[in-house]
Amino acid sequence: MNYYYLISSLPDMSPQMDASNLDFDDLFDMIRRNLTKEDKKLLRYLIYPNDINNLLSILCQEYKDLPTATFKKPSVFNLEDIKAYKLGRKNFPDFMNDFLAENEDRLANMSPRDMEDAITDRFYNEVFGLDNTFLANYFAFVRELKSLIAAFHFNTYDFLSQPNIHDADRLILQVGPDRSPSALVTKDYPYLNALIKVLLENKPEKIERFLDTVIWDFLEEKTQGLFGAEDVFAYTIKLQIIQRWTIIDSSNGQEYFEKLLHKIINDVTSKKTPAI
Repeated sequence: MNYYYLISSLPDMSPQMDASNLDFDDLFDMIRRNLTKEDKKLLRYLIYPNDINNLLSILCQEYKDLPTATFKKPSVFNLEDIKAYKLGRKNFPDFMNDFLAENEDRLANMSPRDMEDAITDRFYNEVFGLDNTFLANYFAFVRELKSLIAAFHFNTYDFLSQPNIHDADRLILQVGPDRSPSALVTKDYPYLNALIKVLLENKPEKIERFLDTVIWDFLEEKTQGLFGAEDVFAYTIKLQIIQRWTIIDSSNGQEYFEKLLHKIINDVTSKKTPAI
């Protein structure tokens, strides 16, 4: 399917653009309305990560008495749908239903990280089974990026248990403040040295912006500008990045990130023995 008229009618975007005048709800709705039925189903997988975060927020509030996070948009399901997860799940995707069905008797005993790992694993498995090259490549890239960060943090902070990540044995051995990644690892992850450098600076907003730049560059590389579905999908991801920073900037995100990070780690760095 060629989406020339849809893509040409959407505003141009860049990572540092002023998006204060954009109507994000209208843009996401415009994209949804102009896709084929099949592409509309695939687009949902770019939105489901927000639904996952919204569901985890409700579960953590219910079972861990944690404050709910800001409801993330765009979302496939509204807040009322998520809150009513026990009553009506017929419209939920399989990965979400499977997670809830398999863990309904143990949610109270699961840590937030256990919940996140369990539902995210199911999400990735479902995405990789869609037989869509763009979605498979994109979410494989995101998973690798998160795995590198998790390995670095595990080797930095004593209180963290070993993460359930992709390529764990290799990454945990080589990615951290006192570790030197091999040439093969840096070849597989060409942005790794820059990532380690920015993580060492411990400036949350700078880290977040770096990660989004890495993802943005990946999207630029993977789309050919032929006005196909992959171009619409890439635009949707970029639009979410721009929207997120518009929200963060408007709520003094730098101060929030720094206070949250300090609260979590209490400025305690790891004494774990570095690998030689």
